[in-house]
Amino acid sequence: GRRRSQGEKSSFPTNPAHRRLPRRATPCNAHHMPPTALLLLLLGLARSAALQIAITGSNSGIGASASKMLLERGHSVIHACRTAEAAAEAVALAGGGAPMVCDLADLQSVRRFAASLSAEAPALDVLCLNAGVSPSRKAEVPARTRDGFEETVGVNHIGHFLLASLLEPVLTRSEGTVVVTASGVHDPDAPGGTVQGDPATGATLGDLSGLGAVDGGGAVMVDGATAYCGAKAYHDSKLCNVLFAAEAARRWGGGGVAVRAFNPGLITSTGLFRAARRDNFLSAALFSFVATSVARFSQPVEVGGARLAYLATAPEEEVPPGSYLSAPAATSAAATVADGFGPAAVSREAQDKELAARLWERSSAVVGLGVGV
Repeated sequence: GRRRSQGEKSSFPTNPAHRRLPRRATPCNAHHMPPTALLLLLLGLARSAALQIAITGSNSGIGASASKMLLERGHSVIHACRTAEAAAEAVALAGGGAPMVCDLADLQSVRRFAASLSAEAPALDVLCLNAGVSPSRKAEVPARTRDGFEETVGVNHIGHFLLASLLEPVLTRSEGTVVVTASGVHDPDAPGGTVQGDPATGATLGDLSGLGAVDGGGAVMVDGATAYCGAKAYHDSKLCNVLFAAEAARRWGGGGVAVRAFNPGLITSTGLFRAARRDNFLSAALFSFVATSVARFSQPVEVGGARLAYLATAPEEEVPPGSYLSAPAATSAAATVADGFGPAAVSREAQDKELAARLWERSSAVVGLGVGV
């Protein structure tokens, strides 16, 4: 990255103790820790030295909740949001942090953000790929990104894939961590993995022939289908997230980058349910009430935020590279491994290493990166 000239100030927050602990550090080497980190550890407020953490979509939902928690624990947060207004809102909601624009629906915006972060940030310890969009189930034609991709997969997977790939060298230098906000709905056999049991709405990527297809009357789904299904597009995007996390762990682990993914659980109060509320407000409101207050299989946004904050800071002894974590039950509010938020099985398709490799190569080609990057 660009070296700053003498006297030139960085726009990013700095913290003399921002570096993470050594990978295998334990309290027995506490005498080597910076004073601030030792104080935080002793107070039980952090499991590692203060970290520099970038979070996409931190202006709402679990991203906003996690940002507030992380700042309160002494970490530095970079808010990577779609617009300057959204980034400013993220700062206000979290009570601090550095606002930046990273529009995942615009690959040029992603490149600008990555270039700026690489040049200016003192370090990047954690990258949280958290932002997400979910389309209307009633949509018959897809919304499009600036580059012409179907919006849901374009934002949730393609934009994040480019962002992580561009920042991988920075993360390698700091032996950093990538956290992927996935979802249990990537599995067609899991609750929520289909709409009313219709297998046509479940995630499956087929031959990937539709990935990266632009508007022009052809494929609108990753598997090459020409008929659009909003629910399946979202489920497909989450399957892409799980496959990306697994393949990134395999490709980047040797360089010291730890990749971990998690299922935040059903949280009906987030922006992901915005389209559902527009489609049928009364039905969505009733579902949210029953799910949250009666059956309790939907969790408050703070639970999802706590899970994201935990994944961003947990030591490798608790969350090894390549992990996929989920709660033991939808009604569980567990947010740490000790509480039961632990390793979980992924779908059969998500276990397909050949598919993960092909998705990576295809995604690299779509965003203009070299094959094998």
